[in-house]
Amino acid sequence: MAGLPVAQPFGCLVAGYNVRDELPECWLIEADTTNATLSAPISLIPDETGIYWAGQPRWISRLLLGIDQDGVASALKNAFQVADDKILAALDAIKSYTEVPMVHPAMPLQDAIDLGRFLVQMTATSVRFSPGEQTVGGPVEIAAITRHEGFRWIDRKLYFDARLNGETMR
Repeated sequence: MAGLPVAQPFGCLVAGYNVRDELPECWLIEADTTNATLSAPISLIPDETGIYWAGQPRWISRLLLGIDQDGVASALKNAFQVADDKILAALDAIKSYTEVPMVHPAMPLQDAIDLGRFLVQMTATSVRFSPGEQTVGGPVEIAAITRHEGFRWIDRKLYFDARLNGETMR
């Protein structure tokens, strides 16, 4: 039917530490709401340190990769008639010149927390000043997962007085 929104997959990230391994893991599971199916879990950052972003990727892609991948792919195809099978290679070549690595394995936890907060706030502000629906915003909740401390709230909105949330606030 015309006018109905295109169904988007609903995703859930599961991250943490496996008791049998020293390295963190991050898995994506997506639900296809049209066919009522779940994807097999996909490992997002296998054997390396990195950032995964989704939802409104344009602004973080522009900052970290130096390009809006969807916009540049459309420009390559429509303005420069680059064949579909060559677009991914062209995007990779462009990113090799424009990408800014901001994360490294020895990054202090506080720097990773600050970077995550910045990327969310940058996205929310960029969406706010862009035409269209305001799809990012509101209070930002931040948690850290470390091997030694486990899950720990860093910044959290409280629905009840902090004294009633003591076991979740460290």
